This record gives sequence, C-alpha cells and structure tokens, in this order.
Amino acid sequence: MPTRKYDIQPTILIIIGVTGDLSKRKLIPAVKQILKTVTPGSLRVLGVTRNNLSPEDILGDAEETKTLRSNFDVYQMNLTSVDDYKKLNDYLLAKEKALGIHLQKLFYLSVPPQISLPIVELLGESGIAAGPNTKLLLEKPFGVDLESARDLIAKAKSHFKEDQIYRIDHYLAKEMTQNIVVFREKNSLFRSTWNNNFIESIEIIATEKIGIEGRATFYEQTGALRDLIQSHLLQLAALVLADVSLVEHSDISEARLKALRQISTPQDITRQVIRGQYEGYKDEVGTPHSTVETFVSLTLTSKDPRWENVPIQLTTGKALGKKTTEVRIKYKQESADESNVLVLRIQPNEGIEIELWAKEPGYDNELQKVPLLFSYDNNARLLPEAYERIFMDAIRSDHALFTTSDEVLETWRILDPIQKAWEMDSSDLIYYKPGMMPKIDIDNSVRS
Repeated sequence: MPTRKYDIQPTILIIIGVTGDLSKRKLIPAVKQILKTVTPGSLRVLGVTRNNLSPEDILGDAEETKTLRSNFDVYQMNLTSVDDYKKLNDYLLAKEKALGIHLQKLFYLSVPPQISLPIVELLGESGIAAGPNTKLLLEKPFGVDLESARDLIAKAKSHFKEDQIYRIDHYLAKEMTQNIVVFREKNSLFRSTWNNNFIESIEIIATEKIGIEGRATFYEQTGALRDLIQSHLLQLAALVLADVSLVEHSDISEARLKALRQISTPQDITRQVIRGQYEGYKDEVGTPHSTVETFVSLTLTSKDPRWENVPIQLTTGKALGKKTTEVRIKYKQESADESNVLVLRIQPNEGIEIELWAKEPGYDNELQKVPLLFSYDNNARLLPEAYERIFMDAIRSDHALFTTSDEVLETWRILDPIQKAWEMDSSDLIYYKPGMMPKIDIDNSVRS
C-alpha cells in the first residue's frame, strides 16, 4: 500500500447508487484507503441515493470511518428526473463556492446496467456533462453484442467526449495484470522469447468455484461469454499479445487495441468454441429450457506474424471446483521431459511461477519438478485493491487502465460470429457436473 502523500487536484467523487452492494463491498473501502494517501481535503465523496439517509446510515459511526465521514455527503434525488439533475448541478456549484475552489467531478454509476444509459443521457440533458472537468466512470457490460455496443457508444458520445469517459475493466487494474507488461519487457530472458519462435500456446483461464449464487436474472441475460470472455479475458489476451517494446505507459491502450485488431474471428465454431452448462443450473434459474452457458472455452488465433500458429485459448466457467485466474504460457519443447510452463497468476495468490526441473536431494540422480515462485503474499507491503487504482487513475486523467470505445467494439467483433451461431442452434451445448472441469484440449476438442 502506498505510504507517501499524493497531491491531487481537488476532486469530488459522485457515486450514483451509493447504497448498492458494489458500493459497500468495493467502492467505499477503496475511497477510505485513498483518503489515507492523498493530501487532506483534496478528495470528497457525494453519495447519491433515492432515500433520505445520513452519512452515518451508510458508513456507520465507528471511529475507523471518522475521516471518511468528514469527507462524505449524501444527496437524495429522483434518478429519472432531469429537473433533479439540474438541482444536483446547482448543489455542486454551491459546494464549490462554499469551499472556494473548483472541483473535478467524477460521476461513478454504481447502478444496474439497464439504467446506466438513461442516467448518462440525463447527465447530458441537464448540462452536467458539459461542465468543466467532468468525468464519467462506467462499469461493464458495454452492450450485449456488436450492434448494441455501437449504439451505446454513440449515445454516450453524444453527451460526453471520449476523453471524459472511463470504461472500467477492474482486471486491468489488478497489480499482477499491470505487471504483465513490466515482466515481459524488463526481463531480457522473456523479452527475447515472447513470440512464436519460442511459445507454443497461450491459455487464459478464469474459473469460479461457486455457481450463479442467486443471480438468476443477471446470468440468464448475460452468460459466461458476455460476462468474462468479452471483457476481462480478451483484455488479458491483448496485454499478452500486444507489441509493447516501444510503448509508453500512456499508450498501452493503443497497443492493446492493435493486438485485438489482429485477432481473427473464429471460422469453425464447432471446433474452436465449446459451451457448457452445469447440471442443476436450469432448476436454479427456473427455466427448464435455458441454453445459457455457464462455461466457455474458445481458441483464437492472431494474424500478427509474431504469433502465427500460436493457439490462444480462453476458458471461463462457474461451478468448476476452484477459483483461479491465470495466464499460462507454454514454451516449445525439444524433448517431452523438459519443463516449459510459465504461469502469471492474477488471483488468488497473485504472482509469477515457473516450473523447473531440479535434482532431488540425496545420493541418487532423481529429478523433480519444483516451482520458481514470486508471490505478492510474501511481500510485506499490502496490495492496493483494483478500485483504488481505478479511482486514482481517473482522478489523474490516466486512461491506460481503462477500456476505449474502439477496444470494446473489437472485442464484440471477435465474438460476433459465435453469438450469431449460438442463436441459430444450441445442439452443441454440453453439460458438466458441478465441481468438475469439462475436459478439453488446446484445440478445444472434447475428450470423453
């Protein structure tokens, strides 16, 4: 955790939907930590809600929240009324006048996806969006397919300029994810071997031990492809594939975009894509004929000459026995008994692991596989949570860890043929027992 004090421009973070679950679990704890690291008085929070609440109602009155409460106000309003947004604008102007400073305004929408766009439009119609130093932080999903993503982006841009919009993919803000580029480029061993001359395949995996945990409506509308493949895993793939040799931190989003543009859309859906559903899912959602996938594994390729003939496998699923997110780089072998796997672990136990062969201790010449491991768990410093970095980067106008509109469209372009094929035919849906990973090869052929 940073211990120095950061000077930031005076900022007010407006959390619309401050009483929601995400706000309680992630946003408010992140702000609480940031207040410890920034110059006192430089950051204030305004919690927007439909209910008549006090800061104590939301934060409690414990001593540990005293600093947060002293920088926290609550504003009650009707989120569907343009007049209430105009009153909110007047309130913010009055706050600036009372403080005697100009405030940077960050609007964070902690609301269900279906009401995000109406709020964006009301922020525009009320004149708030056109105000100086105003920014908008948006959570995924950014549409449900290529067409809807184009529509959402166009409507958002009719009120906010692109540089005002910060589209959040919290995986990009994780410490280990940020380290992927550093690890690749600042260690000559890997910089010189990060191409198809040495790498045989790339696997990016995000599995959950739990099922849908009561989120039936959300999951029936989303599914695994939209929930994780379109956003998190394709962004991780872009970081792995991007040519970052001459890229500054501020240009990393452009490097990701170029990598995404090189990824080919699947040509053979039946071989390149597997979708599954865990047994019992239909009963959980109360839909006997549901074909929504809780598991997806797909294999992509890149047209970039550096990655020609390297399969890129993305796999995600619910009820798979363990929770893990990792990138597995498999190096080419000259013989079958060579160690050749590099693991970049995003969660849990963030770190980097290389499998090595070593001699077993003793009189004989027996060999054993041992891990060469760097783990953040062994580092005395506490890792910042992803939302701490998200807020700090938005405050500092750093777009590097946020997804651009062009990146969003590229991810949907890659998945568009899969979605269209699935709409036509569901006969390829397989079923798996909870706690059991479907057995797949790197070319996505199912093994019995």
